[in-house]
Amino acid sequence: MTPLRGQVYRCDVGYGPKPWLIVSNNPRNRRTADVVAIRLTTTARRLPTWVPLSSDDPLSGYANADNIETLGKDELGDYLGTLSVSTMRLVNDALAVALALAPTRTQQPDTSQ
Repeated sequence: MTPLRGQVYRCDVGYGPKPWLIVSNNPRNRRTADVVAIRLTTTARRLPTWVPLSSDDPLSGYANADNIETLGKDELGDYLGTLSVSTMRLVNDALAVALALAPTRTQQPDTSQ
């Protein structure tokens, strides 16, 4: 089984089964025994790292780009669906904010050392 970026799987990492969104790239997913994923939740937070899921997505709730985990493929449970392209674009932006990969429109680069 090769999980693909944008797919959602149920996984229990110690506090009950929860939905997780695969965010690692597909070549990596094919070559390794694990994937990088972020948590989906029904809890709402108004943060630039939380992405609301749309009606085009298979689940309702939010993608939390602050909650990043490496999951073994053998830990992945039921496949729950694949998020829309438009939602994944927003997830990309949220991951960039969470990991300080690039400044956003409202954030200046941190140049302090």
